[in-house]
Amino acid sequence: MSPHAVIDVGSNTIHLLVGEVENGGVFPVTGEKVSARLGSGVDETGRIEEARIPVAAEAISLFARLAALNGAPEPAVLATSAVRDAENGPDLCREVLGKAGLEVRLVSGEEEALLGFRGAVSALGPDFSWEAPALVVDLGGGSAQIILGDGTDGPEKQVSLPLGSNRTTERFTRHDPPKAGELEALSDAVIEMMPGWGLPEGTEIVAIGGSARAILRLTKDQLTVERLRTLAAEISQKPAAMLAREEGLAPERARVMPAAITTLAAILERFDRPQLTVARGGIREGAILTMAEEARNGKRP
Repeated sequence: MSPHAVIDVGSNTIHLLVGEVENGGVFPVTGEKVSARLGSGVDETGRIEEARIPVAAEAISLFARLAALNGAPEPAVLATSAVRDAENGPDLCREVLGKAGLEVRLVSGEEEALLGFRGAVSALGPDFSWEAPALVVDLGGGSAQIILGDGTDGPEKQVSLPLGSNRTTERFTRHDPPKAGELEALSDAVIEMMPGWGLPEGTEIVAIGGSARAILRLTKDQLTVERLRTLAAEISQKPAAMLAREEGLAPERARVMPAAITTLAAILERFDRPQLTVARGGIREGAILTMAEEARNGKRP
């Protein structure tokens, strides 16, 4: 069983995952991450800050060497919202090609949704009920992918929306900590942007992504609309630096958590679901599953 590797170039963080596939699941061999914050300011200026490009390229080059040391010499490099939305995104792609000899693939919102859904399904495991479809919310830094589908037939509907936690923080929460009115305005905007889908009875909402996983560090309670809104209010009583220190979060993650939690609460409210489930799989696991499938079928990943 040969491992596969993916380098996920996100708006907040660049992640490496080396994993092996067994029985439909991804078992990690190693993983690393670095906070390059490529999405910082992209919503306002349309460009990645120039100083961040060589840092990101160096990180990707290092991750490629680490992947090779762990038996995966040809990692897939996938770039999502920050790079595909920035007018100088191609500059990063050229820098990575020069430093690491790797092609960066700009993943469309639709493909990001498909990979995220596949990774989420693999992480939910055999105990998750598929009597009804699931609505998967892949909350990234620059965008959010909303995907409706089931574990057998895959996605039925998907939409990519500019609701990533970096973007909503920059647009709506000008203060640190954010004011209640800022989070209320964000909630209204999220509800307004949701697709007009009717969900079948029993459909669960599943959140994936770093901000969704970070919620599990902040509370062990059931993630109802009321609990999520209370949690957003609670963590908005202190600056992001204090939240990061007290809860063991990265400072850049702490800064976006009020907006991320508010976004998920609004989605839950819009679709009138009782609670949110958080899954630990996502685009990286979905990419590794796809690479393993292509390798079995004799295709080049």
